[in-house]
Amino acid sequence: MKTTLTFFFCALLLSSNSYAATKKKTHHKAGKASPVRKKMSTISGLVRDMGLYIASEQEFVRDSNKLIIQKKLEELTELFRNVKVHPVVDTQGLALNQVVMTEQLEQTVTLFKNNHKPLARAKFNAALNLCVSCHTQSPGTVNKEQDKIFADKDINKLKINDFEKAELYFITRDFEMAVKLYDKFIRASWKTDDDEFIYKALERQLIYFLKIKKSFPEAKSHFEAYLKDKKLNVKVAKEVEDWVKTLSGKSLWDQYDPATVKEADMEKFMKTFIADDEEGPIFSLTDSSEVYDLNLSSILMDYYNAHPETKLGAKILYWLATLDKRVNDDLFFSLGDFYLLACMEKYPKDPIAKDCYESYMDDLEINYLSKEKEFPPEVKMRVKKLQKLIDYQEED
Repeated sequence: MKTTLTFFFCALLLSSNSYAATKKKTHHKAGKASPVRKKMSTISGLVRDMGLYIASEQEFVRDSNKLIIQKKLEELTELFRNVKVHPVVDTQGLALNQVVMTEQLEQTVTLFKNNHKPLARAKFNAALNLCVSCHTQSPGTVNKEQDKIFADKDINKLKINDFEKAELYFITRDFEMAVKLYDKFIRASWKTDDDEFIYKALERQLIYFLKIKKSFPEAKSHFEAYLKDKKLNVKVAKEVEDWVKTLSGKSLWDQYDPATVKEADMEKFMKTFIADDEEGPIFSLTDSSEVYDLNLSSILMDYYNAHPETKLGAKILYWLATLDKRVNDDLFFSLGDFYLLACMEKYPKDPIAKDCYESYMDDLEINYLSKEKEFPPEVKMRVKKLQKLIDYQEED
């Protein structure tokens, strides 16, 4: 598999090269990477083995599955901790984030051992998104069976419902198949069924249309069909009606082409639509909504990918993290921690790095201090390293 050498480095997308260019260079270097490639194949196998637990929270939290899940998580953590750097990373200009992936998995294991299983699953699924960003086409779907972590036949033989199957396709970026299965799940549901999973399936489709297809009209048409068919109960239908109302307008940046946008124009855009306060992005020209949160996130990320050396980099990563945390309760994974770590690692001298640190610490406190009195030793060490990196001084 020609992209497996670097698939765990790409969620932060800090490359100055296009995907097409990096794909060619990865292929050119792949022959020299058999030890790394072998280890990555082992990692893919472990992820496949955990497919049922990834897809189903019920199976993930079941006590009878605890030992096998913990064993697989610990094996994955150890593999990533010991993956050796390969020259292709420098060739592609990608930022090395093995440490980020390892830390996410270490946090997952700690949460799981402390019986915070729902949090552990959320953290693990966030880490998986880091894995699959380069393993499959970004953005888009997988085009070759050999590039899939989960083959269709592997998913079909799992005794899980259409929603859970769609989840596996979604995290591995086979979006079109995921959307079809979410749609099938929604249309087979009754108005009296559990709102949570119906709503999540709708949100997955929303993120697909806004962040992958980048089309308000297609999203509007898709969700209007649900309302027309009267498939949703009153509570869910009201939320979808609000989406459709917002989608009837234009994107926050109509006819947006990140490759041609000048830095001054992006800076002006951010001042227009983002207010720098503790509550997060506030749209001064519109009411904030989930549609605009996803729209803004897509605009910021696409610009950063096209202009990785922009002076706005730290600020963009900070707001990407803030936006991600705003929708994290509802969407499948959160990349907020990755963005905050990238902010500190790549821009340690930028004043915003301290904001990124404080936001990152808020997440750590939620993850670790909800029941524990203090951070584990390894977390304390990590925090000290970050403080030293950005020269952070705690206030008395």
